[in-house]
Amino acid sequence: MAEFYEMPSVSPTMEFGTLVQWKIAEGQAFESGAVMAEVGTDKANMDAEIFDSGVLLKHLVQEGAEIPPGYPIAIWGQSREEDISGLLAEFEKRKSAPKAAAAAEPAAPAAELEPDEPTEVQSAKPATPSAPASLGTIERQWMGKKLTRNFMDPPGDIQAASVTARPKASPLARKIAADRGIDLHRLTGSGPGGRIVQADVEKAPAGGAPAASARADASVRNSPMRKTIAKRLLQSHQDIPVFFLTATFDMQGFVDLRDQLKKQLPDVKVSYNDILIKAVAKSLTEHPWVNAQWSADAILQKGSVDIGVAVALPAGLITPVVRNADQKSLAQIGTEVRDLAGRAKDGKLAVEEYTNGTFTISNLGMMDIEHFTAIINPPESAILAVGSIDQVPVVTNGQLGMGWRMKVTMSCDHRVIDGAVGAAFLQTLRKYVESPVLLLV
Repeated sequence: MAEFYEMPSVSPTMEFGTLVQWKIAEGQAFESGAVMAEVGTDKANMDAEIFDSGVLLKHLVQEGAEIPPGYPIAIWGQSREEDISGLLAEFEKRKSAPKAAAAAEPAAPAAELEPDEPTEVQSAKPATPSAPASLGTIERQWMGKKLTRNFMDPPGDIQAASVTARPKASPLARKIAADRGIDLHRLTGSGPGGRIVQADVEKAPAGGAPAASARADASVRNSPMRKTIAKRLLQSHQDIPVFFLTATFDMQGFVDLRDQLKKQLPDVKVSYNDILIKAVAKSLTEHPWVNAQWSADAILQKGSVDIGVAVALPAGLITPVVRNADQKSLAQIGTEVRDLAGRAKDGKLAVEEYTNGTFTISNLGMMDIEHFTAIINPPESAILAVGSIDQVPVVTNGQLGMGWRMKVTMSCDHRVIDGAVGAAFLQTLRKYVESPVLLLV
């Protein structure tokens, strides 16, 4: 008997999934465990599997659509001859339900519009869609009118709205504009409530056209990753009482160690960031209060040291996690970080590879950023923002010379980490950074 195949929740933070590509064509048979489609989540592209065998009878959504978990995206059955008319009718009802609900809403009262400001709302199909598909309906307010669209409309056929409304202007301003051929729609009013007044018209060039811009405005659709970043980091910023600790480290030992590794082990690829990951991991083993998470009932001190490494992607940020970093060699860390970062950029990380870290490092030193602060990635309690390694004038034993220095700033959740606890952690980190030979024993 034919049935729906629903959008699976392939990520713990997934609110919508983008159907990137169908992997099974209509009419194609498949076995249990087959990949039905590639789904883009907030962090990576994942395979959506089906755990039965059968035949795919109908695709219900197009590639590129954003669909919430649990919504039908295909129909499958055991035979190509199965009747799916009932399921198609049910799907159409479900698809049109948000539209019907929106149509049933009462119109905005006429009192919301000024009596002398008539409004015309016309339907148009722009060349470029101006809004993404989303659950239920997209809503916009135009002059008191609510405009909606159903999230199941094809991405290339999104119904938008163009609005032409009589601009607010004084009678004298309207007369002057008419005499001079000035388009009031192009002016910004400085009078009460944004009303265009005489002075606004007199300052405008003929036709009311603004100065030509070098570039046109561009609207970039928010990806699921960008939406999740915005939601989680806003929550972090609002809910976590954070304070910052900044320290400057002598990096001569780091520079010397990396130079020696490059000369003596040319086939081993180890970056400054790889050495820092090891130093942070070793420090966390000595400070369990920093390698911890807050909850209302207790503070959980994590048994493993799992370091998240912030990686910038075109669509946002992801933090692949190096598990048990304190137990791995510099060579192992270097190899693992390169592998994780590469697959992160290809959208091929598994969920467990970018979740459940215990501490995060965000390094912008390679982009010549000297100092910055970072937002904590919950449920972790701290994040280390790392600046560039610079050669600067320093005073040593009363003598002026040159030395390598690096600034780091740790953002701390004050519910878990007190000032003295955070400072003690940075002291230990200084020990390993300034004497990195300790990382080799």
